[in-house]
Amino acid sequence: MTKIRLVITSALAVMLSNGLVMAKDKPLLSIAAVADPQYADAPRRGGREPKKALNRMHHAVSEFNKRDIDWGVILGDIIDWDDIEYGRFPHKIIAKEPIGWIHKNAILNAWGKADFPTYLVLGNHDYYVPNEDKDGTIKPYNVYRAFGFKDKAYYDFESKGFRFVVLDGDFHYLNYSPKHPNYKKAYNYYRNFKGPQKKWWNAAISKEQQTWLIDVLDRALSKQESVVIMCHYPIHKSGQHSLLNDTEILKILDQYPNICLYLNGHAHGGDYKLMGKRHHFNLRGMQGDADAWYQIDFYSDKIKVLQAEKTSKPIYELKIDKSWQDKK
Repeated sequence: MTKIRLVITSALAVMLSNGLVMAKDKPLLSIAAVADPQYADAPRRGGREPKKALNRMHHAVSEFNKRDIDWGVILGDIIDWDDIEYGRFPHKIIAKEPIGWIHKNAILNAWGKADFPTYLVLGNHDYYVPNEDKDGTIKPYNVYRAFGFKDKAYYDFESKGFRFVVLDGDFHYLNYSPKHPNYKKAYNYYRNFKGPQKKWWNAAISKEQQTWLIDVLDRALSKQESVVIMCHYPIHKSGQHSLLNDTEILKILDQYPNICLYLNGHAHGGDYKLMGKRHHFNLRGMQGDADAWYQIDFYSDKIKVLQAEKTSKPIYELKIDKSWQDKK
């Protein structure tokens, strides 16, 4: 009888131990993330496959739905364009044309099959639409409305103890109708800009948004929240695919030690860089790669990045620095 009890007790101890290990290894938060589906019902352009993005999104969402995902995000360039003749853009001003948002509707319907809440980040391609909607609503407000925003596309929210901050490359002349008061100001900013990132597909973050960002980051620091920034444009290296005022934004972010991760798309090849103790992860673009979809797991002390169906081993395991927190 003693031996039997001992065996049962030992077995129970192992089970409990395994359970504790599993519980300890369970993330606080798991998110689904994709970047640059750039869907359009259009033929291949160079290395880009805009038409294939729709099936890739359906597949990714069906796989995500099998997992324990808290919420998901598309990091911009949801569409390639909508209701314009792409060949004459951006070098000619887009005339007022009927707009049905066919590409936007198709890709967001696929994304909408997710069994979890979803968020959107706008990218440069999401503004490649006619300057006016059928009812006369001009850019950027017709774009905001089409993607579910009201009067701006930057916002923040809390999730499982983390503060997520969504930035929008909102300052570029191609984001505005020529009828908008900011069009000429943005055009002159771009025309006078100097730097390797002066490309028509890159944008800047407005002064108004920077003021908002500082306020959000101040509050997050006072609450001792770890912060994740989500933006379409990278800022960790200046070049052909970078936020125009990347240096300006880096100066802001560098003041906040509680920012643990910066997530972006835009540069389709993807990459990673550590800046101080802040991780910068550029997701690969879904338009060009069938396996460019990710699960990102957040723990109290680390972040694991899993790619596509490869769930046994993360492609990145990133340490979250907590040395900035008050020790009470």
